[in-house]
Amino acid sequence: MFLKSATLVGAFALLGNASPLDASKTNPCAQIASIYTAQQKSSPGSTVKVTGQLGYDCLTSVSLHQPQASALMSAILPYVEWQSDIEYLKAPPKGYLEPAVDIRAELNKVVQGVKTSSYKSEYAFQADLFRTFNLVHDGHFRFFPDLLTNALTFQRQIPVVSVSLDGKSLPQIYAKSDIDKYAKNGKKPSAFKTINGIDAVTFLENWSQLGASQDPDALWNTNFFEKAFNGTAVIPWNGYFAGSGRFGYIWPGASTDIVYQNGTKITYPTLATVKGNFTGITDSESVYQRFCVSANEIPAAAAPPPPPSKQVPGYPVPVIVSSDNIISGYYLKDQPDVAVIAMLSFEPESPAEFQYVLETFLAQAKKDCKKKLIVDVSANGGGYIFQGYDTFRQLFPQIVQNGNNRFRYLPATQLIADQYTKIIGKYNVKTIEGASDPMINMYESPWNYKYDINVQNKHFTSEKDKIGPYTFNNDKFTNDLRWDFTDPLTTTNNTYGIGIEITGYGSRAHNFTQPFPAEDIILMYDGYCASTCTIFSDFMKNQAGVKSITFGGRPSRDAMQAIGGTKGANNFGFDAVNYYAQLAYQSGTAAQKKWANWTQLTQYTLLPTSRSSGTSLNFRDAIHEADLKTGVPAQFIYEAADCRLFYTPSMIEDMNAQWSAAAGAAWGGKKCVQGSLGGGGGYRKRDDELSAPLERRLIPVPYFAPLPPHPISNSIRGEKVPL
Repeated sequence: MFLKSATLVGAFALLGNASPLDASKTNPCAQIASIYTAQQKSSPGSTVKVTGQLGYDCLTSVSLHQPQASALMSAILPYVEWQSDIEYLKAPPKGYLEPAVDIRAELNKVVQGVKTSSYKSEYAFQADLFRTFNLVHDGHFRFFPDLLTNALTFQRQIPVVSVSLDGKSLPQIYAKSDIDKYAKNGKKPSAFKTINGIDAVTFLENWSQLGASQDPDALWNTNFFEKAFNGTAVIPWNGYFAGSGRFGYIWPGASTDIVYQNGTKITYPTLATVKGNFTGITDSESVYQRFCVSANEIPAAAAPPPPPSKQVPGYPVPVIVSSDNIISGYYLKDQPDVAVIAMLSFEPESPAEFQYVLETFLAQAKKDCKKKLIVDVSANGGGYIFQGYDTFRQLFPQIVQNGNNRFRYLPATQLIADQYTKIIGKYNVKTIEGASDPMINMYESPWNYKYDINVQNKHFTSEKDKIGPYTFNNDKFTNDLRWDFTDPLTTTNNTYGIGIEITGYGSRAHNFTQPFPAEDIILMYDGYCASTCTIFSDFMKNQAGVKSITFGGRPSRDAMQAIGGTKGANNFGFDAVNYYAQLAYQSGTAAQKKWANWTQLTQYTLLPTSRSSGTSLNFRDAIHEADLKTGVPAQFIYEAADCRLFYTPSMIEDMNAQWSAAAGAAWGGKKCVQGSLGGGGGYRKRDDELSAPLERRLIPVPYFAPLPPHPISNSIRGEKVPL
């Protein structure tokens, strides 16, 4: 262990004048406000840090506002019923690795805790609500409470890594700074023995279970620093153990004691980063009024954005890179016939640019006589659904993807579908461009039977045909659906679609050839792959037959899944559900609005959205082609990677080392820690320009009452799972 004590002294130096204030008897929130105001005056936009204990004392001093908390819980519960796999979670199919959870019962425990005043502070209530949502282990199912996620975040000042020093022995846990030094001078570092008196592996396994992935090895990997997550990060990624991402909302204690294998013991104090604007905060109640009453929230001072980069941070110089660093292409120096396409998400600033960069790189790689392709989806939390489809069809233009999905059938499902059919059923779907936003949004919704296609790639014949219900696992669902990429309103239209034509359709239906054979492509993972990334992976693995390799995982030689994130096909924000329900309700007649069952449409409010920095539920299950008869969602299907490798110190420092290891295992005869990529064939399956908006005939449309803005990004286009 080589960390000098000066590092700890430096950490305290960051606190500025926090120390004298900590000793005073003023309100802890007022202390933070004083530090924040002084620093912003001298250095506008700079990051303000205080001791973790001071931050925690402030948050826990905010009293529980019981009536408001009770109202919030009542408003959340109706949305939870749209979670597509809610009944499967109660008794998961064999092979699923996370514990069963009855999320209704767990949320009702929170309701009871509020009712009986069991929570001693607003923070205690919100922290428990946050923890409860994470029990589902689905990145699409989340509620980020306002005080918890808007005011402060906590960090341990020691990023860690899990590496095998030789690539063969089981990985151990090290301070990243020690591995950085080892990579430079070769001096062997000392691994962690215990964390807070608990075996280090056990501690980190338990800590990772607070995360949202559905695979324990994927959860394990998120504890640690990884270059891929820093590729597009606004705030440097140091891993969940250090408090990056959503784990910054979790109080880790005032300090962390680490004992190293060589006997050294060091205590690392927790720091708190001031995330929200504390200007004018005078006491604990004013913190509640600032961060829990949305109309009063004041944006924090923002630092100037970094200048555009022509290179992904931490990555080698690319052959090509998008302006947002989301997609980039490389050639391996030590294996000159290997090309790499790295996709950090499917949520680019410009879908057209992403499409262009991929198309250009594949063509250039073939021109430059590259024979092999690594498709690196490390850190890829998904994004725009159609971007994943287009990427697959660029690689395999001759394969028509399936992409089966469905959503839950509720009383509200039928009401919304009935109303949409009544309003738009008589209109030709090709002629409604001139209609009002509500009309178009009705048409483009999953409740419209004329939207989407069936598993035979044909349009549904009736509302009953699409909406059902169909019964699986003692629950009710719609029929299995697929996206219809022949509809330009969904694709090329810049307002209501993604703004590009999907490869394999329209003008991109021809003149594309497969750039690499399946056996010359390898999918590379770190376990995090989620959402659209999993849809893309299903096409690549189960339809095209591309093999997969994954890195890291818990210290064992067992098989590891490549895909550890949510396998849901589409998430909806709570605001999207509210929008579509209100759209149906507001289009109803006065008589309809008096019907008793129409309360199913009025139970959704925007209160949860106003009390959260992020809401989401998994609206559509993905159903693998092999599971259409059983109806088991992809979320619960275990799929081992074909090959597993451990991270080594060189991989922490250099992406080339990781890509070279993947290429060596795929085509160079190198052994996997578990699994095999040799032999070719023989798959293990378990079990650029934006097109102009279309011109459509203006048609008369019904008048609707004012509605909230249409949250299109949460419905049609999809979104990346936040870290």
